[in-house]
Order: sequence, then C-alpha cells, then structure tokens
Amino acid sequence: MAPVVLRRAILVSLLALLAFLLWFSRNPQALLTLVPIPGVAIEPTLGPTPPPPTIVAPHGALPTGHVAFEAWAQPADGSTQRAGSGFLLLLANDHAIGVMTAHSLDWAASPQMLAFHLPQQSQSFIEFDLRTAGVGRAFTGYRFDVDFVVLPTDEPVDTALVLQPDARGGPQPGERVVLFSGSGDGAGNPRRLYGTVTAASTEAVWAQMDDVFDPASLSGSPLLSAHTGQVVGMAVAGRERLPMLLGFHPIGSLVEKATSLPR
Repeated sequence: MAPVVLRRAILVSLLALLAFLLWFSRNPQALLTLVPIPGVAIEPTLGPTPPPPTIVAPHGALPTGHVAFEAWAQPADGSTQRAGSGFLLLLANDHAIGVMTAHSLDWAASPQMLAFHLPQQSQSFIEFDLRTAGVGRAFTGYRFDVDFVVLPTDEPVDTALVLQPDARGGPQPGERVVLFSGSGDGAGNPRRLYGTVTAASTEAVWAQMDDVFDPASLSGSPLLSAHTGQVVGMAVAGRERLPMLLGFHPIGSLVEKATSLPR
C-alpha cells in the first residue's frame, strides 16, 4: 500500500510542478512578486488575475468624500498649469504632506508653487512651495519608485481629506483596489475606479482595471485597498492596450521618501 501512496504523491507533485512551469513560462516577471530583487522592477502581467489573497490586516472603510485632487503648477509669472493629480498623506507624526508624480511637472514652465484643487473647482484649498519639496525624477521603464514629489506644508488640513498609508507598504497580488480619480467624475464628485492587483514589489505595483477609461491627468491619484480602506500606491503610468493596466508607486516607498525630508 505504501508504494502506491508514494507514487501518487510523486505524481501529484510532478503535476503541480508542471502547472507552475507552464504558468511561469507565460509570465516570468511574476516570479519577482514571490522573490523580490532590489532594484529590479516587475513588468505588467497579462492573463487571468491572481486569486484573492489572505489579508491579515484589519478591515477598514473606504472614504466617502474627496481624497484625490487636481494639481496645478504656478510659475513665477502668475499663470497656472494642470500638473496631473495628487493627494494628502498622513505620516507617523500626524503631520500631513502632499504627494504627486515628478513627471507631471515636466509640462510646467519652471513652477515655484503648487496647489491642490478639489475636482472642477477653480480655487485651491492648499498650496505648497516647491522649493522645499522633495522631487524625484520621471520614471523610466517600470521603476515607478523614482517618480515622486513630496510636498511639506505647515497649513492646517481637514483630516477628512487626508489618507492613511497602509502599514503593509503596498497591496498583495489578487487584492481588490480602488483608484480615486484626481479629476473626479467631471461634475465635481468623487470617482472610484476598481481593479485587481496583478503584481507588486517595492519598486512597482500593477493593477488590471475593471473598466476602460481615459487615464489622462490621473498620474498622482491614490490607489486604496478595498480591504483596509488605506492608500497602497500612487498612479504613475498606464498601459494603453487591453486589458487596461495601470502602474503605481508603492506607498511604502512614498512614506520612506517623505520621512527622509528635512524638518
């Protein structure tokens, strides 16, 4: 009897190994999710999304109001230029900062100030001095962790507008996530865009979105976990072919950049 059981166990193991090798041959970059290599960013993954993961973090509610904003650059001449989107992030010392993407400033002419507006509102509710900001650089390839702007401020901020970073540092493959659009729904209301994480590392997160939409000006918008209700990433890039995939700067990396700013 024992040899029969052993043969069955070996056969099952071989079939499982074959299934893994077939999966890996179609998507070798997904291995970086299982075994992260510092400095090597994962590429967008194609095909079926991963199964729902086990998430040990506590459940939390998603925000009901605005937590993503239009970012407007202000050059010295007093004009304003749209510079993507941004959001407010709460650090461990209960101090709120603004965050957005560095590549969104490439379109602006030597901006000195930056302001956040509620979607479709002409007036800013908070302003930042870019001369005190921590500025990364536009992403190349899939290294999204280099693309950031962290904006310190001493202005009082409504806590309802501030997001809590997820303590995990990012989402898990297969996790359901919600992108809050910095442009809103076009009528001044919040807009939620749902998706599923396909791959995640310390350098990049990819999510396959449920719907197709125009990602223009959404760089800098926050990605929230549908499980914890906390922010897990910042929108950086999009894959313009179907299925629609968006790339994000992981929140753990953003928090690290923000806390390294001189006070």
